[in-house]
Amino acid sequence: MNDQASQLVTGEREDERRAVLPPDFQLLTVAPVSDPDVKAAWRYLVGRGLTEKDAWYFKFGLSNEPRWKRRILMPSFDSSGNLNYFTARAIDKDRKPKYDNPDVDKNPVVFNDINLVWTKQVVLVEGPFDLVKCPENTTALLGSELDERHEIFNKILINNTPVALALDGDMWDTKTPKIAKKLAEYDVDYVVVDVRAWGDPGSMSKAEFEKALAEASRPTWEDEFSRKLKRAGQVSLRL
Repeated sequence: MNDQASQLVTGEREDERRAVLPPDFQLLTVAPVSDPDVKAAWRYLVGRGLTEKDAWYFKFGLSNEPRWKRRILMPSFDSSGNLNYFTARAIDKDRKPKYDNPDVDKNPVVFNDINLVWTKQVVLVEGPFDLVKCPENTTALLGSELDERHEIFNKILINNTPVALALDGDMWDTKTPKIAKKLAEYDVDYVVVDVRAWGDPGSMSKAEFEKALAEASRPTWEDEFSRKLKRAGQVSLRL
């Protein structure tokens, strides 16, 4: 089976394609530690502050197929326990692209749906490797967009789910207020987690994210804009 066939099962229509793990996928926790790739994968995870417990929980795995080799595969399952997506993170710094994903439509995917309780606050992050530093009730947007096209958005509305929005810090002035505005349009109860000091949730420790989440609030973006104007004016006066 070639790489393309190993990641897709193709129906009659393009939008029926679904993600399938490589046939040689093996859980990292049961892979032979004598394998250099397995050792490297563990070094990478430990370097990111993750443990064997995390590896079991997120079902991290490996494959020897060329496209996925020396990448940590992180699968996602829907509410019925069926695979609905996976992402693959390179463990080598010079490997491009850093992340690789199956070539399927991401809009219908609710990452980590099997572990989500929609009647409680759900944390929204950009990528799956941001999710690993967050509480269990977290899903990844698989990007930085969220609107009516996305199944996550529809589940939030159907269940009247409170949301904690925790996009990367560089999205604070762009995508974060855009999504916040969309949530507000539908009267979703939301707060925004400020991770700008770290860059993204994946760069934080679990304790740091927990603290930032506890301090999250619903910012007034007009006030934020006013503060920027004030700071810009102060800089101009000093010059």
